[in-house]
Amino acid sequence: SSCLGLQRGQCTKFLASLPVFKSTQKAAMGVMMAKLSAALEQPRLKKARSRLKKLFWSTKWLGGNIAWTAITGAIVLVAPVFIEYERECQMFEQLAQTQSMQMNANPVL
Repeated sequence: SSCLGLQRGQCTKFLASLPVFKSTQKAAMGVMMAKLSAALEQPRLKKARSRLKKLFWSTKWLGGNIAWTAITGAIVLVAPVFIEYERECQMFEQLAQTQSMQMNANPVL
C-alpha cells in the first residue's frame, strides 16, 4: 500500500491522526486489556501472583535483616579496632617527636 505517497513513518502518523483509526485503536486496546485482566484472574495465575508477592516481601525482609546485621557488626567490631589503631599511631608519633627532641638537645658538659 502506498498511503498516498507518504513514507512509512509518515503513513503511520497519518493513519493514527484519523478519528476513525483512533476510536478503533482505543477499542482494540480495551479488548486487549479485558483479555489480559481475564487471564490474570485464572486461579493458577492468581496463585502464582500471590506466591511471587510473598517471595518478594520475604526476600526484602531477609535482605534488610542481613544488611542490618552486617552494618551493626561492622560498627561494633571494626570501629573499636580503628579507634585503637589511631590512638597507637598518635602514641608512636609522640614517641618519635620526643626522641628527636632528645637527640637534638645540646649536651650539658
